[in-house]
Amino acid sequence: MGLVSWLLFGLLAALAAGCGGGGAASRYPPGVQEGPFGQGAGQVWFYAAKGKPRSLVVFLHGYGGPTEETPVNHVAWLQHLAAEGSDVIYPRYEVGASMDPFADLEAGVSAALQRLGNPKAPEVVIGYSRGGRIAVDYAAIEASQGHEPRAVLAVFPGLSSPYERLGPLQKLDSRTKIVIMVGDRDTGVGGVGAHALLVRLAYAKFPADRIQIIGVKSRPGFSATHVSVLETSAGARNAFWKPADRLIDSVR
Repeated sequence: MGLVSWLLFGLLAALAAGCGGGGAASRYPPGVQEGPFGQGAGQVWFYAAKGKPRSLVVFLHGYGGPTEETPVNHVAWLQHLAAEGSDVIYPRYEVGASMDPFADLEAGVSAALQRLGNPKAPEVVIGYSRGGRIAVDYAAIEASQGHEPRAVLAVFPGLSSPYERLGPLQKLDSRTKIVIMVGDRDTGVGGVGAHALLVRLAYAKFPADRIQIIGVKSRPGFSATHVSVLETSAGARNAFWKPADRLIDSVR
C-alpha cells in the first residue's frame, strides 16, 4: 500500500472513530427502555436521560417474582426519572430471593454504566420493599469500595432475613442522605422494616440528622398500601415521585 493509500486509510479510520465521540449514552433515545442485557440474576435494563445526565438512579425492585424482577411494574416512574434528567438503571439482581444479591447487582449496574458511557453524575439509589432495605446495604457496600451514592430513598423497606448478607453500614459516608417512607395503610410490611433499618443505622452511629422519615398518608382517591407504589395516579405521583425528585435535585 502506497503512502497516499495509508494516509487515506488513516483518515477514514479517524472519521469512523469520531462518529462515536459523543459517548455511549448519545446512541440511546431518552426514556426508552433498553435491555435486558446479561443473563439470569445479572440482567439489567436502563433508560437514558433526556439531555446530558445530571444524576444516576439505581432502582431496586421489591420481592415480587418474575414480574417485579423486570421493570414492567415501574415503567412510568422510571421514564419520569429519565425525563427529569437521570440515567436510570434497573438491575434484576436476583431470581427469586437471594441471600446475597450484591455480586449480581453490581454486575448489572456495571454493565449498564458501561453502555451509558459511565456518566459522571451523582448517584441516588431508590429501593422498594425488599429493595428498600437492600438499597441502604448496597450504598454501604459501594461506599466501602469508594463509590459512594449521594442519597438513598427506601420506599416501604422490608425486613431482612437472619441469613441474608448485610452491608457494613458503618462505612456509609455521614453526608449521605437517607429517606425512609412508611405507608399508613401498608399491611404488607408496615413500619417493621423501617424500624429495623433505623436500629441498624443507629448502631452504626450514622448521624440522625441525615435521616428523614416520610409518613405516606392516604387521601381521597389514594390509599397508601404496600402496592400503591405501582400506581400512576395523581395521588401516587405526589406521594412517591415528587419526594424522589426533590431528593435527586438536592444532590445535583
